Order: sequence, then structure tokens, then C-alpha cells
Amino acid sequence: MNCQNCRTMTEEGCSLCETCEMRLAGTLLRLARDVTPLHDSLDATLHPGGHSPVRIQTATPPTPIRLDVLDLIDMLDATARELWRCLDGIDALDWRKDPRMEDLEATLIACAGHPKLATFADAGLYMHIINNLARKVDLALDPPEQRREIGTCELCEIMLTAGPNDQWVTCPVCGREQRAQTVKLRRLKTLCWDDGRRGSAAEIAKAFTDAGIALKRNTVNVWRKRGKLDVTPDGIAYSSVYRLVISGEPVDELPCEKTKPSDELDK
Repeated sequence: MNCQNCRTMTEEGCSLCETCEMRLAGTLLRLARDVTPLHDSLDATLHPGGHSPVRIQTATPPTPIRLDVLDLIDMLDATARELWRCLDGIDALDWRKDPRMEDLEATLIACAGHPKLATFADAGLYMHIINNLARKVDLALDPPEQRREIGTCELCEIMLTAGPNDQWVTCPVCGREQRAQTVKLRRLKTLCWDDGRRGSAAEIAKAFTDAGIALKRNTVNVWRKRGKLDVTPDGIAYSSVYRLVISGEPVDELPCEKTKPSDELDK
């Protein structure tokens, strides 16, 4: 008989091989360990990363609930109890014959140590379901790092993405490895050399700062008010800001507009 998961030969009467049985049991135990972090993550004020208790922030009631995590807990609870009924030979749809009253964590641990875990008929199916749930739990507790577009590949012009701490990026098409800072500078160069590319003060300041050239939005607004930038209804020209930056234009900001002491005296 072949294993329902990896298709290798198994002992007579077994639906899973020993390796897959251990993997399924380990996944169930890992899910049991994740039950408490999942319940903690119901609070929408928690910092992402439920596997790291130091990241948890104290909630201030009333706190919103993450409905996606609540649905995930319900799916995990229903699957664990259904698996236990199958292992004990109880009809999965007849809840009246289920004598167990333990919580979700205890049910998962009981399933992991059940003697029929590798011998019941649908072991391969439940292994696939449990693995999918484990991946969803990992994503809920430890979301992937936020990545954003930084510019195009030098060879194939495919848009590249990178995280805030990435030093190098690899093009998914041509496989070329490039420095993230170089990609950002090349994108800024494209924006600044095209007189038709325009944007708001915030967009321009962000593009320059991402490329390693510190520029504040307020500085761009000061230059605009002084009439030093090419401004149209579509926005400020990147090229005009670039010319001021490379010319060494002072980037000191004007006094706060709320006070305007000199204007008040003139009146």
C-alpha cells in the first residue's frame, strides 16, 4: 500500500508512512502551541508577529476584533474536532455522540498522539487540510514583510520590489542581482530627466529620500512658494526640483506660517 501523501510504500493497513505520520503529528502539536497566540491576536491593536510575545502591546478597551483571525480559529477548531471523531470512529456530523469537552489545544494534542493517526482511511486528506491551516496560522501570526516597488530592472524593465531593509534585489525574470539603492537612483533619474513627470510635494520628497537624497516636503513647498519650481495644475516638475538640489539651493525652511511676525508688523 502506498502513502496517501508521498506515495512511498507503507505497511499493510497504514494510510501514511512513518515520516508523514511524524510530520502530521508535529504539525498538530505546533498548531496546539499556536492556539494561545491566535487568541491574543484577536485584538486588532496587537503588533504583527504573534510568535514574539515581546511585540504584544497592552490593549485599551474597547478593542476591535480581527475577524480573519476569528474565522481561522473557528476553522481550526472545527477541523480538529472532526479529525478526532474520525480517529475514534464517531460520525463527524453527529455531535451528540461526542463525549469530549476539552478545549482546542487539548483536542489537537489528543489527535497528534492518537494510535490511529496513520491508519484511518482519510489520513492523507486531513494531512493536506492541516498543512493548509498551519500555513494560514503562520501568516496570521507572522505577516510577511511589507514590500513596495522601488524601480525597474536595468535589463528587462520589470518592476522590482524590496523590503525596507533589503540591500540587494533579484529580478524574477532575468535573475539579475542589483543593489536596491542603485535601482532607486535609476528610477529617480528617469523621473528627473523627463520634464513631463510631475507630482505633489510629498511624492517628490519621498522619491528623493528613498534614493538617498534627504529632502523634506516642506522644503519643496517653500521653493514652490518662492516661484523657483515649474508648477502646473498637474503638479510640480521633478526636473525643476532636481536642478535646485544639485545646484546647492539652501534647503532651510521658512518660519512657521501660523506666526508670521513680520507680516503682522507690516499691517
